[in-house]
Amino acid sequence: MKTILVIDDSPVIRKLIAMILKKCDYIVLEAEDGIDALEKLSSFHADLFIVDLNMPHMDGIELVKNLRSSYYYLDTPAIMLTTTRDEKIKEQALRAGINLFLNKPIKPEILIYKVKSLLKEADNGGGTQNQ
Repeated sequence: MKTILVIDDSPVIRKLIAMILKKCDYIVLEAEDGIDALEKLSSFHADLFIVDLNMPHMDGIELVKNLRSSYYYLDTPAIMLTTTRDEKIKEQALRAGINLFLNKPIKPEILIYKVKSLLKEADNGGGTQNQ
């Protein structure tokens, strides 16, 4: 079973995303900002990140830069889910290592499709697939 870490400063958004993902049998863990996420990653491994852009203490772009500097999360898929439509911010996020930039609100079926696609891609990209 794959573990997804949802990082968003809104508890409502975290719970909503978690509810959607749990229906597909993903293990979902939550963090309220980038610092909280990094602390939690010391005790478990995530297979995918869903990251908000605007958060206190450490925003989504800084978090992804931190993740990409770690050997363990260099290639772990990351989705930025945000309300911003600023193309410059989107470019910064993609340069930092975000795999996919999605705007809120998002339809649950689209989120599931994107998550499954990225996890399948990660498995095919050199990881061992569970049979």
